Amino acid sequence: RGAGEDRREDEQAPGWADVWTRRAPVALALALGGALFLRLPFLDLPLTADEGGYAEVARLWQHGQSLYGQLFVDRPQGLLLVYRVLLDLGADSTVALRGAAAGFGVATVLAIAAVAARVGKRINGFTAALLLGTAGASPFVESFTLSGELIASFVAVLALLAFTGSLQEERLRWVALAGLLCGCAVMVKQSGLDAGVAIGLWLVVTRRWRSLGVLAVAAAVPVVAGVLAATSAHAWWDAVVAYRGQGDSLVTGSLGGRLSQLGDTLPALGLALGPLAVLAALGFRRAPLLLRLWLLGALIGVVGGGNFHAHYYIQLGAPLAALGAYGVTRLGRFGPTALGAVVLVALATSAALSLAPRSTQTRLVWPHDPHLRYDDEAATLIRARVPAGQPIAVTWGDASLYFLADRPPAVRSLWYRNAQAVPGAAERDIAVLRRGVPLVVALEPSLRAFPALRQVLSCRYRPIRVVGPLHLYRYAGSCR
Repeated sequence: RGAGEDRREDEQAPGWADVWTRRAPVALALALGGALFLRLPFLDLPLTADEGGYAEVARLWQHGQSLYGQLFVDRPQGLLLVYRVLLDLGADSTVALRGAAAGFGVATVLAIAAVAARVGKRINGFTAALLLGTAGASPFVESFTLSGELIASFVAVLALLAFTGSLQEERLRWVALAGLLCGCAVMVKQSGLDAGVAIGLWLVVTRRWRSLGVLAVAAAVPVVAGVLAATSAHAWWDAVVAYRGQGDSLVTGSLGGRLSQLGDTLPALGLALGPLAVLAALGFRRAPLLLRLWLLGALIGVVGGGNFHAHYYIQLGAPLAALGAYGVTRLGRFGPTALGAVVLVALATSAALSLAPRSTQTRLVWPHDPHLRYDDEAATLIRARVPAGQPIAVTWGDASLYFLADRPPAVRSLWYRNAQAVPGAAERDIAVLRRGVPLVVALEPSLRAFPALRQVLSCRYRPIRVVGPLHLYRYAGSCR
């Protein structure tokens, strides 16, 4: 099915579509306003372990430490480069990083409007933008955080926008640009392959083999550049590819644990994107093949990672919004009612959460991360007890404390899954603690899971404070 057939079908849209199209500036303003203002009430919520960890790694990289060597991080350079640029621009606070996230959200709305309009009609573009700017901005999928999924989603939409240029002009330069952007999306987050999957499969179905080759070569350029830029190609591969495939993927670890994690996040997914998914299902068969393949690519990206965190579902927002626009037009005169219902649900749920106390917001958005409610207090204690420049150890799972306290890590593993999944990682970090670290923050799950950690802390450290699930210890130098 081609873009021309889709446009002919859209010409049969009901009369209200003409009215809606004439009010396009209002619709786009509402979409952009939603993408921005639905995020603003949550800008000062606690910095997540991912955000703070990426910011700390970017800061250490900025100061000369090597990625994948001295610093272990299982994300490609693109994501860390975004954080590094933001730090260079002075975005060194929680609110500043969240402001950047809002900027990416707004930019993605603009891009999806252009993509949906190019493969369909203007009405599809404005409707998709409104859906993404409201349902896609739900705080229940952590849309206000500066996640890799949010940034990669923006780059993926840009890739599709470039590719739609090739459908209009049939020039390979647009395919090459789309390929470069597909590669960049993967270099932000490994799961950001949705645009590449969609474009690649579309070219296979339409038998455009030359364009497929151009796409593949162009997409490989950012990846090859990342490998060559790394201090060690082997270390890069182990961290960015092998770690995800061997230690933290859908086919490794406990299947029951994966399903439990999926079940835990399904309520948030349903609350944020459930109504939008219904519209997308209604419009699926009517939508252009490229958009249907885009949703397939996004699902592969979300499921393929193995873990199921609420912010992973951000990747589904843009393709669901594009398909949802066709669901609206398919409903005919009931389309505006359905669109209004989805928008109102998004506005109501976001507003209800924004009116709750900050502690309640934190608990509802991150029910399984209780340490977030205590990070500010712990960071204040750390700054008071540890001189600037002295390292601390957080074992493990609260990497944001390094960034919030402005103290470098003494251990290599910043995230709990790294300590769990990387062979020997926890043991190496515990060996560092035996040699002495000025201050250690141990999380309760780590104390329960690692007897050797408990032994070292009870022998060589003295407890100084318990802040929620965070246990703070100072180095004493010898066993009791």
